[in-house]
Amino acid sequence: MTQEATNLLPSAADSAAVGQAPDIDETASAGQTARPRHSHARAAAPTERRPLWDQLFHRQKSTVRIGDVSYLDGAELTRPQEMPARVRAIMFAAMAVAALIGGLFLTKYFDQILNEPIRQQQALQENLTREVSLDLPQIAQLMPENDEDIMTSLSEAGLTLYERTPVGTNPDGGFEVIKLPPDMTVEEAGLMYVKGIDRLAAADAVRLLKGAWTLDVSRKAGTSMRVRYADFDSGSIEAAVQNAMQAEGLENTKVTDSGVDDSGNTYQAGTVKSDGEKYTWRVSVIDLSEVYDISGLPNTAFFVGIRFSA
Repeated sequence: MTQEATNLLPSAADSAAVGQAPDIDETASAGQTARPRHSHARAAAPTERRPLWDQLFHRQKSTVRIGDVSYLDGAELTRPQEMPARVRAIMFAAMAVAALIGGLFLTKYFDQILNEPIRQQQALQENLTREVSLDLPQIAQLMPENDEDIMTSLSEAGLTLYERTPVGTNPDGGFEVIKLPPDMTVEEAGLMYVKGIDRLAAADAVRLLKGAWTLDVSRKAGTSMRVRYADFDSGSIEAAVQNAMQAEGLENTKVTDSGVDDSGNTYQAGTVKSDGEKYTWRVSVIDLSEVYDISGLPNTAFFVGIRFSA
C-alpha cells in the first residue's frame, strides 16, 4: 500500500470518535469563530405531560444535557419577550367576562336607584285602585254563637280565611282569624304576616291590607268581639267612622259617647239591641301610619276598629 493510500485510512483515534458529535463546527472557515452545535438532548428527552395550569402559566425551561449534567440553554435569551398566545387569549377572555359582569352589576345598581322607586309607586297606585270586597261580618249576629259556629258561618260564606289563633287552642275560649283579600292565597299572605307588616313595602302592605280584616273573639271576661281593618277609600276620619257604623247597621242607633281618646283614636260609642240582647259597641279610627311604620302609605289611609261587648 502506498503512502498516499495510508494517509486516507482513518486513524484509531478517529475511529473511536465515530458517532460523537463534535463540540466545534469543523466546517468553520479559517478566521471565523467556531460555534457550538445545538444540543439534541432536549429533543431526545422523554415527553412529560404537565397539568394544564402548569402549561399555561409556567413555561418549561430549555436545557442542554451533557452527560449527567443539564445546563440552561442560552437560546432562551433570544426568544421574543412577549406573552404566550394561550395566556393572552385567556387574559382577554377573563377581561371580557369581568367587563360583562361589571356591566350587569352597574345596570342592576342604577336600575334599583332610578327605576325601582317608580315601579314601587306604580304598584302602590295599582293596589290602591284595585276593586276588592271587604265583606265585613255582622258582629251583632255573631255575638250569640259559639266559636265553632262562627267559624262555620264564615267558611260557608266563601271567605279566604287565615287562622292566626285556631278555634280550640285558647283554654279560655275565643280565637283570632284573618279574612284575606279575595285575590290573595293563604300561603302568600302567611309569608307576609310572618315577615311582619311593618317590614313590607307600601305597595305590598296595601295589597295585603285592602280587602282584609281581622276578627278577634275573646271569652275571658264575658264575650267581646272586635273587627279591625284598613280603610283606603273613605278619604277622611269622619267618613271612615260613618262608613264603619253603616256597615254594621249602627247608623240609626243612639250615640252615647264620642270624641278623641288618649291614644288619638276618633271614636263613637253606644248600645244596640239584637235578638233581644243588648250589646255595647264602639267604632274608632286612627291614621294607618300610627299603627304601621311603613314609608309611602297615603295620608288618607286609616285603621278602623269595631268592638261589640256583652
